[in-house]
Amino acid sequence: MDNFFVQQAPRRPLVYDWPVARDPDEHVKNIALCLVLSLITCGIYNLYWQYQQILAVNDMLLEEKYSFWHWLLLTFVTCGLYHIYHEYRMSEDIARVCERREKNDGLVSLLLTIFALSMVADAIQQSHINAYFGDEAL
Repeated sequence: MDNFFVQQAPRRPLVYDWPVARDPDEHVKNIALCLVLSLITCGIYNLYWQYQQILAVNDMLLEEKYSFWHWLLLTFVTCGLYHIYHEYRMSEDIARVCERREKNDGLVSLLLTIFALSMVADAIQQSHINAYFGDEAL
């Protein structure tokens, strides 16, 4: 009788407003190839790689937390400062989803990005994404 007046909101199923990858292999990338292509193209391929990682992390989180265009705009407007924060936040979310709470993935990505080694931070993130989607070889 005590719970008679307490109404709980019905739980709604998750509705995706963006295309969700149906094939987990879509998010698995060859890290060495991504690094080489990023270096050869002077970082242009790294923009595409970042876009793919944002899609992968959104699928891992089952929500649209990250937006490529939001990241790109704020990175340009803040002269790269937002990218440092973004790498930290994304590494923390990857660690949380992969149940790596005792690790300092966010801090490692933050320091690597501050010292202009963000491609190394992307490679570490990609290795965790590959492991999450079932491919630890790459």
